[in-house]
Amino acid sequence: MAGDSVTVHQSPHQNGKGRVKRPTIRDVAALAGVSHQTVSRVINADVRVRRATRQQVLDAINSLGFEPNAVARSLASNRTHAIGMVAPDISDHFFGQAAAGAEAEARRRGFFLIVGTVEDALAGDEPAYLRLMLQRRVEGLIVARPSIELERSDMLAGVAGQVPVVTIAPHGSQDGVSMVDVDNHLGGIEAVNYLIEQGHHLIATITGPLTWASAAARLEGYQGAMRDAGIAPSRELIVTGDDWGLPTGQVAARRLLDRGSRFTAIFAQSDLLALGAITELRARGIRVPDDVSVIGYDDIPVAGYVDPPLTTIQQPMREVGSAAAAIVIDGIVQQRAGEDRVPVRQLLQAPLVVRGTVAPPADAVSCALVARP
Repeated sequence: MAGDSVTVHQSPHQNGKGRVKRPTIRDVAALAGVSHQTVSRVINADVRVRRATRQQVLDAINSLGFEPNAVARSLASNRTHAIGMVAPDISDHFFGQAAAGAEAEARRRGFFLIVGTVEDALAGDEPAYLRLMLQRRVEGLIVARPSIELERSDMLAGVAGQVPVVTIAPHGSQDGVSMVDVDNHLGGIEAVNYLIEQGHHLIATITGPLTWASAAARLEGYQGAMRDAGIAPSRELIVTGDDWGLPTGQVAARRLLDRGSRFTAIFAQSDLLALGAITELRARGIRVPDDVSVIGYDDIPVAGYVDPPLTTIQQPMREVGSAAAAIVIDGIVQQRAGEDRVPVRQLLQAPLVVRGTVAPPADAVSCALVARP
């Protein structure tokens, strides 16, 4: 099946004249004791080959270091063994990790990953890139955080009628389109429950843009955890950000303080929002976590190196990318076998990473925050 892996490490051998001879498909067939047509079927992930025979061929390929010719392979099978991934910003840690996970899984299963970055500022860039991927004859597509405009159109569903499509962190669901995401609702619950376990009851939250499904789900998790603990969520302790960045976190903390809100902890929906909030708290002479505890979301690389190290909810984006690629490739195998493709919905858990920015409230009785001049 397409899930079998071929190790590519060329190991040429000598022919009778002393020249280096690269192993051929017939050499593989001879070593495996099968026909060269069977070797070709294994290379092209033909599902009709018996498992035992497939393993014999794969063992022979690895033993000889045989490297299939990708161009010839595509021409002979009318398959490119390529999947595409379209993302809004591949330099972003979130999408970069997802792409790395998808590429590793694709390579492990004998596929190539083609990555394209779309620009939000260019109208129509996202649909154009999807069309370009199809023109390059990719056999499946991963779309990371599709735009609301794309999801409102019928293009994704149309593409899914041709090749398997998986969306990462979509705003909603579409017919025929699979989805992989982090369980943001549960992540919000985990963050708030940890703060409550430490003795906090006045917990503020700084959200990302609520047009993002992930931000809305984290907010719902925050509110649900508070209600389950018998704490009525206060609107004055919820600040909505326009984005997920440092300045937004700083401005949000400033708004909380300037309006006189009483809180002993902040749940920020991204690590950058959390670090921005900590900057503002420190500027007001408020210590973290002595006076106010802060918990973030993402577990970006710098989170463990700030002072104090940031307690956060980890987004396993590499695993998300790997899962998306696996779903796409499974769909390709089903399509090749003439089977119906069934859309998959997969949520990965976001674990809590305990570090140094959360502590029990200094005044567990009044839970009152007094900003230092």
